[in-house]
Amino acid sequence: METTAPIIEWNPRLRAQFGLRPLQLNHRLHLHPLFSEAALARLLDQVGREDYYVNTMDVTSHNLRSRREGEIRALSGEQVMEAVRSGQIWILLLRPHKVEPGYRELLQEIYAELQHAIPGFQTKFEMMSILISSPKIQVYYHCDIPGQSLWQVRGHKHVHVYPNRPPFLDQAALERIALGQAHEISLPYDEQFEQQATVFDLQPGQMLHWPLNSPHRIVNGDCVNVSFTTEHFTPTIRRMFYVNCANGILRNHFGAKHLAQDTAGMKYWTKLALVAAYKLSGNKSKRRKVLKVDFAVDPSAPRGIRDIPPYEFAR
Repeated sequence: METTAPIIEWNPRLRAQFGLRPLQLNHRLHLHPLFSEAALARLLDQVGREDYYVNTMDVTSHNLRSRREGEIRALSGEQVMEAVRSGQIWILLLRPHKVEPGYRELLQEIYAELQHAIPGFQTKFEMMSILISSPKIQVYYHCDIPGQSLWQVRGHKHVHVYPNRPPFLDQAALERIALGQAHEISLPYDEQFEQQATVFDLQPGQMLHWPLNSPHRIVNGDCVNVSFTTEHFTPTIRRMFYVNCANGILRNHFGAKHLAQDTAGMKYWTKLALVAAYKLSGNKSKRRKVLKVDFAVDPSAPRGIRDIPPYEFAR
């Protein structure tokens, strides 16, 4: 594949609005050999238990209680892909570069282009995750803490993106997520939010980027979907993360309300000191996640899953 060609089709409008509003852009990475069926099967063959999530959920409604955690055990990558095709599962592969260093090189290529294309755009802590999911699977309403883009490789999905302000983005819920005290999908959702959603029909060779913390939800088309996310922190995003952590501490421990989100000046530095003191006191802004695992991926079972005795897995 020609590595010198631009990854994204840019124009002046996209450059100017990047990060300020939800944007759909065209890319060429759906043709990259790292996202071929064979490459994905090799990843699934070798991925470690700490480097993936596999979930199932109700595909007919927004039912958070239906979401379940599972495991992949004693299956080849091809068998897992068959379970995806015939079942109702969603797989998130974290840190794919641990299996294939080419993903790290590709991530560096992506961010080198973004930093060249967007004036003043400087990032740290870049990460790539790969999503492989069954027809009609949903990703429930949630928000993410880092800056994020979603790149479609195979299949199509409807992506609903909402404004990153109340009532769509509940501030107290965002603070709990930033502190690691709540899951991303704990964000309150109301069907009336759909009136102000921006909806994209994301096709292979298209990507989305939205403003920081914008809530979103996803519904797959009636087809297998493969996509990947890129995540990053800029200095501004890092500061906002610390502010949200500090506001959560002030809200939870001192009953504070109407908390500002200043990322400069004395208020910011005071909040940064509070977060540091909170960590030093024995509290941690990020706690280990304890997952209750109760199914195994099984291509021969209905919905591609087989119930197993529940157990807890900490990561």
